[in-house]
Amino acid sequence: MSHEENLRKERKSFTDVVQSSRADNIYLVRGNDSTSRHAWYYVMVDKMKKRLFEIDAKKGQINLTDYGKILYSAYGQDPPDDIKKKMKDEYGFEE
Repeated sequence: MSHEENLRKERKSFTDVVQSSRADNIYLVRGNDSTSRHAWYYVMVDKMKKRLFEIDAKKGQINLTDYGKILYSAYGQDPPDDIKKKMKDEYGFEE
C-alpha cells in the first residue's frame, strides 16, 4: 500500500471515530409537537446535558432545543429513508 493510500485510510478512520462519537449524542425522538401533531426529530444533544436529557425525556414533554440542536425534523411517524441515509452518512447514526 502506498503512503497516499495509508493517509487516506487514516483520514477515513479519523472520520469514522468522529462520526461514532457524535452518534453517541444523537437521538431519534418521536412524539407530538405543541399542536399535537405526530412528529419526529433527530437531536444532537450537548454532551454536558446528555444525562439530564435522558432523565427528562422519560418524564414527558420537553423542549428539545434546551438540550441540543435539532438536525432534522418533520411531521409524521418516521423519518423518510433519505434522511435516515443522511444521518448514517453524516453522523454514523443508525436507529
